[in-house]
Amino acid sequence: MTQAELRLCSLLLQEHFGEIVEKVGTSLLRTGPRPLRLLVGDTGLLPDQVKKALCVLLQHDLARFEAQPRGPVEYEARGRRILRILRYPRYIYTAKTLYGDPGELLVEELLLHGHLAMSCAVARVADRLTDTMEGGREKGKKRGWV
Repeated sequence: MTQAELRLCSLLLQEHFGEIVEKVGTSLLRTGPRPLRLLVGDTGLLPDQVKKALCVLLQHDLARFEAQPRGPVEYEARGRRILRILRYPRYIYTAKTLYGDPGELLVEELLLHGHLAMSCAVARVADRLTDTMEGGREKGKKRGWV
C-alpha cells in the first residue's frame, strides 16, 4: 500500500469512526498482522480502547483476525475495504435510484452499522420511514393541508 493510500485510509477512518479507531487501523495498516498486546504498545492506547476499536473495525469488515496455532490471535486491517468507504455515496444513490427511499435507507443502515441482522435493519428502516411520514403530517397539519 502506497503512502498516499495509507494517508487516505487514515483520514477515512478518522472521519467515519473517530480518532481511536483511526489510530488502531493505521497502526495495523503500517505494521501488518499484530496481536493485541503489540497493538496496545504501538498505539499507546488502553487495552480496552484498542479492543473496542477492533470491534468497530471487525463489525464493518475493515479488519480480520486469525488464531495462530501457537500464540495469540493476530489482527489485520483490510486496506482495500477501507478505501471502499469512498464509494458509499454511490452505493446509496444507486439503491435509491433502483429501489426508492426504502432501498436507500436500507443500504444506509447497513453502511452505518456494518454487519446487521436483516430483521434489525428492516425494523430500523420501518421506524425511519414512519418517523418521516409522521413528520410530514405534522408539518401538513401546521400549514392546514391535512
